[in-house]
Amino acid sequence: MSLGNYLSKSDGPYSEIFYDFLPEEIQKLAVILKENGYVKHMSFINENLDDIQKYISLSPSQRQQKKWKNHPNSLWIRFSALQLSAATVKLVSGIYPISYIVDGGSYREFHSIVANGLSVLLLSHPFTYYPFSDKNPFFKDDV
Repeated sequence: MSLGNYLSKSDGPYSEIFYDFLPEEIQKLAVILKENGYVKHMSFINENLDDIQKYISLSPSQRQQKKWKNHPNSLWIRFSALQLSAATVKLVSGIYPISYIVDGGSYREFHSIVANGLSVLLLSHPFTYYPFSDKNPFFKDDV
């Protein structure tokens, strides 16, 4: 598969994870995030990064396995996977033009495109991303 094809299909895991959340899970998640706050959320991501990345890499049927459904922090892992997937989609959309210059463009142009992708990611605050409602549990007056 070409680089362009990989880049254009990279939003697949994000969509799969997003649409797997049930309304009652979203309500429970908002409470968890509000109770724990941003700092604990970032600690959770850091401590569970291997499981989060593994979850992203699985197919939808593999994500339905008992290990993931019965994991004590399943909801939090799934949400963290959604956040990382959203950040990945932002990065990939920012660097998509790279597929046109690989093996033919200049290294400066390559560097500039990657910098564009990173700037989009860095300016978006991916770990406060909450796509389920306008009320974001990471901010005091929400939920």
